Amino acid sequence: MNRMISILVLSLSIVVFCIHDTYAQQPADYVLSNAKIYTVNKDQPWAEAIAISGTDIVYVGDNAGAQKFVGESTKTADMEGLLILPGIVSGHEHPLVTAVTSAALYIPYSEDKEKMLNAIRDYKVSNPEGPKWSFGGSYEGRVDITRHDIDKIFPDEPFVMIAASGHGAWINTKALEAMGIVKDKPDPIDVFEREPDGTPTGYLSTSAAALYAITKLKLVKKEDVVRNLPKVVANYNGYGLTAVQDAAVPVGSEEEVYSAVYELEQAGRLNLRISACAMAQRPVHLEHALSVLNKLSPKYKSEIFAVRTLKIHGGSPDGYSSPLLEPYSDRPGYNPEIFPRDVRLEWSLKTANAGFDIHTHVMGDRAIRDALDAFQAIRGAGLNDVRLSTGHSTMIHPEDQQRYAKYNVTCNVFASKNASPDPTALKRVGPERLKYWQPMQSLIKKGARLAMSADAPTAPLDPWLQMEVAILRKEPAQTEQLNPEEGLTIEQVVEAYTMGAAYQIRGEELFGSLEVGKRADLVVLSQNIFEIESSDIHNTKALVTMMNGNVVYRQDSADRY
Repeated sequence: MNRMISILVLSLSIVVFCIHDTYAQQPADYVLSNAKIYTVNKDQPWAEAIAISGTDIVYVGDNAGAQKFVGESTKTADMEGLLILPGIVSGHEHPLVTAVTSAALYIPYSEDKEKMLNAIRDYKVSNPEGPKWSFGGSYEGRVDITRHDIDKIFPDEPFVMIAASGHGAWINTKALEAMGIVKDKPDPIDVFEREPDGTPTGYLSTSAAALYAITKLKLVKKEDVVRNLPKVVANYNGYGLTAVQDAAVPVGSEEEVYSAVYELEQAGRLNLRISACAMAQRPVHLEHALSVLNKLSPKYKSEIFAVRTLKIHGGSPDGYSSPLLEPYSDRPGYNPEIFPRDVRLEWSLKTANAGFDIHTHVMGDRAIRDALDAFQAIRGAGLNDVRLSTGHSTMIHPEDQQRYAKYNVTCNVFASKNASPDPTALKRVGPERLKYWQPMQSLIKKGARLAMSADAPTAPLDPWLQMEVAILRKEPAQTEQLNPEEGLTIEQVVEAYTMGAAYQIRGEELFGSLEVGKRADLVVLSQNIFEIESSDIHNTKALVTMMNGNVVYRQDSADRY
């Protein structure tokens, strides 16, 4: 037996030697030397040079070793001590919805009703033939806009105002009529708010209703995605992002959107790895979502664009739609259940048995517990290869924190705009539940894996801002920290934004760290985030972003790279 093991080890050593020897015989396309390279590879955390051939990394090590990869055609650069990280990976963003909504009027954040209405009034004058919808302005529930307000501007055609969060909307009478939302007919999905006599007000208080309007009124168009997604991706690249999980598009629009993404990929115009989800916002969507995965997953399965995950939505405390372990602080006796526990359990098992991963939007402590119960059942059924993750994950009860490591569940967390609750959310959940608000460090100490995200466009995409807030537990302009003991170290937050998220989206063998044989996804930074004050991390800029061995972003001052 010992002799067999020795032969096996020798054989593997020969294979590894041959791989490295093959790389060494060929000049690289790029050699970057004299850098500070944080690899996120525990066996070799730091290096000073990297060589790239085609799509792959062929060398990571010291400057002297990199020289054997330099040939006549090799592009070389002295990095002068600049920091290089793996390309940033996010476990929850919305580039595809951003491409869709880029066709609409964008309204900067404001809780001023008149400013929002003036924005669409001006839009009608300046762009009379433009798409009849807007995105932005206030979050849902914070301005009192009704159909009558919008009717004064758009009396004869449907117009939709999607809230800045995407979790609500305001629409006019023509839009209500076009969707069949009338006084004596039940809502097709929750919640179209109504007056005491049953007449719709024009306020849609949930994301399910808002996205229903987008799909029903045919606001999603393939040509908009084809036109706008490259610009959205360029913005992501400008922050150093090279891979993301796209956290779903409006239910019913999947084929329209994903065919556009595929078209861009086939044309070589998709400079971002996208792992896409089919979403169930409510139980009524589950059968549709699983059918989407069964139909589209075999078609879209490349390392650049893949469809392989079910996203189960779980509501939010802001809109009183997330279940809590105890009733809402400002609404005693009220506790919703938009995804009954037994339904979540049944469909989570069904999805896992079909071979698809599961990502669930859960914010309240009860919603998180229900999700973890379902994930426990999946592991109990022996389905250990399925990737499971919770998104948002704001309030994780202490009794549930150890379950992340126990059942190999990735906790996907956001920082900026989420590190502490705003006044509306605080009023909903009360001070007691703040004791376990985003317990990031507690989860890591219990062995959990974190994946970082921003949830753009509802929060700033900037990963350097997100990192700073995750470390300091406050926004740059704030002085008070919430649960500072839960702040992450710089090493932890970088790993969460690279290997943690890469694992979540099944990319850890290809990207997420800088190692020989992995894809050449990396970012060169303007400052060394390991050496500066944590409060200065948000000022970091990407100088160069490479994805698959190609420079996909270069700041003007970085032309030499």
